Amino acid sequence: MNIALIDGTKVTKVGDYRTVFSNTSFTAAGPSDEFLAENNAMRVNASLPYDSNTEKLVTCEPYIDGDWVYTVCVEPLSAEELQARTDAKAAAVRQDRNRRLTNCDWTQLPDSPVDAAPWATYRQELRDITAQAGFPWDVVWPEEP
Repeated sequence: MNIALIDGTKVTKVGDYRTVFSNTSFTAAGPSDEFLAENNAMRVNASLPYDSNTEKLVTCEPYIDGDWVYTVCVEPLSAEELQARTDAKAAAVRQDRNRRLTNCDWTQLPDSPVDAAPWATYRQELRDITAQAGFPWDVVWPEEP
């Protein structure tokens, strides 16, 4: 567990609690809230909520927010990063679509024991996935007949 030493509203040091307080023994749970308060220290959080489709976490100077010190900030993806994620998501959706089509190829054979018409409609809906307004992020998959 990382902790930060605090001087007023400024973070002065961030590190593993065993290194920062190398001459102190702790339980397996690490330092208590009381110990941290008495020693001008706070817990460090290296995560924040963000939309992974349009944003990324980046390392930044440690800062205090509420009861935590954060070592990451949220930034928007660059145009190139956003395009790369969109391209990768589109490729994954197409791969899934192709797998679904392959799994029902047998329904279109002349000697298939099922009614081919509903399956043909389903297969066309699969092919039309890339034309959906939310493609590739908000895809609505058709149901098998």
